[in-house]
Amino acid sequence: MAWMALWAVTWLCVLSALHLTPPTDSVEQLTWVRSIEWGYHKHPPLPTMMIWPLVQLFGIHEWVVSAAGALVICGALVISWRLVRELAGSHFAALAMLGSLSITYYSGRLDFYNHNTVLLLFVAASAWFCWRAFADRSRVAWLALGLMLGLGALAKYQVALAALSVIAFWLTQRGWRDPVHLRGLLGAAAVAFAVFAPHLWWLVTHDFLPLRYARHTSLGAAMTCAQRTAHALLWLADQLNRLSPALLLAAGLLWKTRSAAAPASRQTGTPPPEVGPDARAFLFIWGLLPLTVIVLIGLATGADLQFQWGTAFMSFTCAALMLLLPMGRWHRIERRDATTGFLAVQILLFALTWVMSPMSGLGLSKSKSAGFRSEHFAARIGPPARVVLDGPVMIVGGSSRIASAIALRLPERPLVLLEGDLVASPWVSVAQVERHGVLWVGDEHSLPPPPGLERHWVTGKLWWAVQLPRPDAD
Repeated sequence: MAWMALWAVTWLCVLSALHLTPPTDSVEQLTWVRSIEWGYHKHPPLPTMMIWPLVQLFGIHEWVVSAAGALVICGALVISWRLVRELAGSHFAALAMLGSLSITYYSGRLDFYNHNTVLLLFVAASAWFCWRAFADRSRVAWLALGLMLGLGALAKYQVALAALSVIAFWLTQRGWRDPVHLRGLLGAAAVAFAVFAPHLWWLVTHDFLPLRYARHTSLGAAMTCAQRTAHALLWLADQLNRLSPALLLAAGLLWKTRSAAAPASRQTGTPPPEVGPDARAFLFIWGLLPLTVIVLIGLATGADLQFQWGTAFMSFTCAALMLLLPMGRWHRIERRDATTGFLAVQILLFALTWVMSPMSGLGLSKSKSAGFRSEHFAARIGPPARVVLDGPVMIVGGSSRIASAIALRLPERPLVLLEGDLVASPWVSVAQVERHGVLWVGDEHSLPPPPGLERHWVTGKLWWAVQLPRPDAD
C-alpha cells in the first residue's frame, strides 16, 4: 500500500524534525536491548526481543526505533483495514482507515516504539484470527488466536482486554453450544498460557517486578469515589480528543453529502453492502469494549488510568462508530472527497504538531523528551568526562530519561545504569562498574550521585559527575 507508506514516511520526517530527542519509551528500548531477558523491571520482554534483530543489523540509532514504531502501527492498521473490508465492504473500510490514520495515537505518535504500539499489532492480529475462527470454523485459527494472545501478553498485560473481547464475541455466538468453538477457546487459552509461561516463571523468580511497578505508577493510586469518577471522565475525554481529527473528518464528509443521492459512479452498481448482525457485534466489541472496560476499571478500583492505554485498542473504533449511522450515508461519500478531506485534516495535524513542539518556541510542548537537547548536552559532557575517566565513557548512570538520552548521543553508545539500580539494569554488572567507572547525570529533580562525587553543573539544571574505575580492577 504505497499511499500508507507515503503517509508514514511523511509523518516520520515531520516528527524527526520537530523532536530534539526521541520519545523516552523508544530510547528505553535501545537501553534494554543490550541484554535480552524474559522480563524487565517495568514490562514484559517481547518489544525488546522484536527490535533486537534490527539493532544487530543497523546498530543502536534513533531511526531504528522510529522505523520499528511505524512498522508495527502500520501493520496493525493494515490488518484492521482488511478485516473491516471483509465485514463491511471496501468503501466503508477505506473511510474507516482514513479515520484511523487521523487518530493522533497513530499520526502524531507514529515514531513511538513501546509496549502499547507492539500490543496494538497483536490486538489487531487477535481480532483477525478471532473472526477467522468463527467465520471459517477453523481449529487452526483458534490456535493462531492463542498464539497472538500469548505474544500480546509478552508485550503488555493489557492484552487481557483483547482476551475479554474474544470471550464476549464467543458468548454472542453461543460458542459453548458448538464443540469446535468450545474446544477452540480452550485450545487458544492453552497455547496462550504456554507462550506466556517463560515470562511467568521470570516473574516468580524476580519478585514480580513489573507488577510492583504497575502498583507504584497506576494501580495503587487508590483514589476516592469522587476522584476516580472525575479521572475516568478525564481519561474518556482525552481518548475523544485523540479521536477528534477522525470525528472532524467524518463530520465534514457527512455534512457535504447530507442531501446528496448516491454518486452516479455507484448508482448503477451494487447497493451498499449490509453489515450482518455477527459482523456488527464483532466490530462493536473490538472497537468499543476495551475502552469501556478501562473506564470501568478506573471507576471500580480507583486506578490512575494512563492516557496512553487507549493506543492498543483504537484500530477498530472508527469502524464501530461509523456503524451507528446507516450504511447508505457512508456509501454516498465519494473517495475523491474523502481523500481531499483526509489531506486537509493531515495538514491541520501537521500544523498542530508544530505548534505543540519545542521548535515552535511557543512553550506549549508537554513532552520532556522532545525538548531535551540531548545532543548538545552529550557534546558538553562527553569530552571532560573522558578526560577524568582517562578513556571512553562505557557506562552512564542516573535518571533513566536523562541517562538513556545522553548515552544514545555519545559515540561510544555506553550502557545505561538506570537510576543506579543494578536489578533494573541486568546488562550492567558490578565488575563492569569497577572496571570502567560511571558517568553520572541528572537534573535538580534527580537523585544525587553516590557520596563523595563532585557534581559539575552544565546549565544550572543539568549536572554530571564521574565515578572513577577501581585501580585494581581488571
